[in-house]
Amino acid sequence: MTDTDVIKGGGVSVATALRAPVRVLLRVWGRGVEGVAIPCQEGVAGGVFVVVFLSVVEIAVVDVLLSAPWARAAALCVGLVVAYVTAGFAVALAACPHRLAAGRLTVSYGAAFRAEVPLSLVGEVAERRVMTGQSRTAELSDGVLSVPVMSATNVVLRLRGPARLEAGRATGSVREIRIHAADPGAAVRAVRGALAAGPVPPPAPTAGERSSGGRGSRRMRWLRRGRWAGLSVLLAEVVLVAAGVLDWRIAAGVLAVTEGTLAVLGLFFGAALVRGYRQLGGGGSGRRAALGGAFFSLVPPPVAQAVRQELSVWGILARAVTFRTEQGPGEIPLGRAPGPGRAPAAGAVVLAAGAAGLPAWRGTAPLILAGALVLLYAAAAAAAWAVAGRVRPHGVRGGCVVLRWGLHHMVEIPLAAVERSGVADSAGQRSSGSRFVLPGRAAGALVLHLGSPVEVPARMGASRPVTTITVPLRDAAAARTTLLDHPAGEPR
Repeated sequence: MTDTDVIKGGGVSVATALRAPVRVLLRVWGRGVEGVAIPCQEGVAGGVFVVVFLSVVEIAVVDVLLSAPWARAAALCVGLVVAYVTAGFAVALAACPHRLAAGRLTVSYGAAFRAEVPLSLVGEVAERRVMTGQSRTAELSDGVLSVPVMSATNVVLRLRGPARLEAGRATGSVREIRIHAADPGAAVRAVRGALAAGPVPPPAPTAGERSSGGRGSRRMRWLRRGRWAGLSVLLAEVVLVAAGVLDWRIAAGVLAVTEGTLAVLGLFFGAALVRGYRQLGGGGSGRRAALGGAFFSLVPPPVAQAVRQELSVWGILARAVTFRTEQGPGEIPLGRAPGPGRAPAAGAVVLAAGAAGLPAWRGTAPLILAGALVLLYAAAAAAAWAVAGRVRPHGVRGGCVVLRWGLHHMVEIPLAAVERSGVADSAGQRSSGSRFVLPGRAAGALVLHLGSPVEVPARMGASRPVTTITVPLRDAAAARTTLLDHPAGEPR
């Protein structure tokens, strides 16, 4: 192994944390460093505010406890130094992004990790979201270096061959590097442009950006950062009223003022929603898909996930009552997913009975009515689980195999990617690195062997590539016959 096959770097650096606020100021003044920056994390301002606030509280408390003037002065100096260093580590997440410069990709995680990867070692770069579940900032395991943000990576760098990593505590042989980027698409384009030894073309501006002189992207970025405002204000008001800090009459006035102010912000969100709907509709998306895509791009991800869950529960119940399914026009049924058994249906009946009987038993106090509503919602969710298999069957449409499970999960597999299909016993089938087994219990299962990897959902909204998919079905042989008889399919 030559010197060019060594990836050097470092671990935790206090000096980097001390320089981080200065770097942020230089960037604000327009004096950035050379190279292409690849931000790895957004929204660190909230963390910095929490750090500084807690440091101020700590300094004030210590000052009250101490009596000697010299002890107060010493405690003040120590507190200020600790506050600056701690804030520097938080600011370093934004001040030290991944960077492409001088034929190297510097992989960073603030002031805690740094690795300089020569681009000559990189053979391939791709966008792929992976959940790591690791506790360390950077971890090397089985030849894979993971530098996640919030336990997730979304950009994969595959090296041409094994290389030696010497970066702090992370030492050993590495063949793949996984990092996180705030905009993974732009990061992949930047690295590919650097690998091609050519200039990286800037992204083409949209029609709105051209007409507004580039203000469209800045406006959307501002909206994405302000999408937490409404939820934060509402939660703060609930906490203050519950803790007795505010009287409910004062809280009502504060609510009216704040929500009135947020209504103005809602006008901007409405304009952005209409703009996003028109752009997605002009790109070929249907009305429902365009409206959903525009809406979910403006709300926080946890809220979007909760809204999807709610819509799925009530949508499944509505289709079950009207004897409809989620199959689209021209879709050929492939088989019904095995149901979860009688437990959810029995649970729905018990919960619904509890919701109806609780007010009659304990009265109509507000807390009792709230408990009845919670039981009623739990009954609806259990009923949706019970009928989801019938409402959301598998199918074949438009040259794709459509697999559905749970309340809202779905994946479409091009039939051209299916090399061969088979029938197997579903007992003992388990998901692995390259295999994905749909949840459900049945005697048989349809096994799809793919020629090219397909992304399937993983934990917490992430995805992972697989080459084998096992689908438990009540009649797996009939499903395989349907695939073989489909005119657009070529599975053997």
